[in-house]
Amino acid sequence: MPRPSHSEGKPGAEEEFKQGLCEKLGALGLEAGSTVKVWMMDEARFGLHTEMRRVWTLRGRRPVVARQIKYEWDYLYGALSVIGGEAHFAHLPGVSLEWDETSLRDGDPRLPARVRIIDLPPYTPELNPCEQLWDIVKDDIANRIHATVTKLRAGMRPTLQRFWEAPRAVLSLFGRQWLQVELSASHGIEVSC
Repeated sequence: MPRPSHSEGKPGAEEEFKQGLCEKLGALGLEAGSTVKVWMMDEARFGLHTEMRRVWTLRGRRPVVARQIKYEWDYLYGALSVIGGEAHFAHLPGVSLEWDETSLRDGDPRLPARVRIIDLPPYTPELNPCEQLWDIVKDDIANRIHATVTKLRAGMRPTLQRFWEAPRAVLSLFGRQWLQVELSASHGIEVSC
């Protein structure tokens, strides 16, 4: 099945971003020889409204899955390291600039002063590996009823744990190596994938 594309997406925005990333990194004015960690971040809304997905069944049988329609939401923030494969997640009560900063800070009040943000173009989910991760999480919690947000979080935990414990799993989300290549080109560093 194809991934849906937003009707307001600008044609060519992905390629334009890829071609200009090296220049954007250079414009950050980082000191030569400084250690730089590059992370991709995103947030997603998950709810008690049952996520429906296809299921296997015997030929001629129509599968039946119990469905819950309940409008209570949880917001999951995720950050994935482009080079090291680390993953960090935070369940937060909403999505806003304040919660974005809380997610970035992660208990260290010095962090936001050191963080440099390069925005991805709007409506380009293929550039952000977190989007692929959200699809995996939704697949893993699909076709189940979660009575509470706490139980929903518990249902997500094994999937998230697989990524925070295994850097290779995180790195597999980056797929094509354009990002590692651009990072290497911007600083003359060889990146092993």
